Amino acid sequence: MQKKIRICLEVQGLGQDDLGTPYPAGVCLTLGDEDAEEMTGAEYRDFMKEIKVEEVLRLAFLDQQFTPADCRFITPEEYDQKYGEDEPC
Repeated sequence: MQKKIRICLEVQGLGQDDLGTPYPAGVCLTLGDEDAEEMTGAEYRDFMKEIKVEEVLRLAFLDQQFTPADCRFITPEEYDQKYGEDEPC
């Protein structure tokens, strides 16, 4: 069975308010077939152990602006709760 995975980051300074004050914002990348079941549990945790922040920043074209120190991985559930995506990323 095909699986998909959502890799989510919170990046400090990615967003900004009306006055230009930076604040954290979320980035979410989805890998796999759109119609596939989402990877969860131990399988998800094992996969995430192999992912590096630098690689995700590069894939999201943010590696020239931000460093791994600006970021932290968050779960897809935390991403959905904090950043309110109506549709999966």
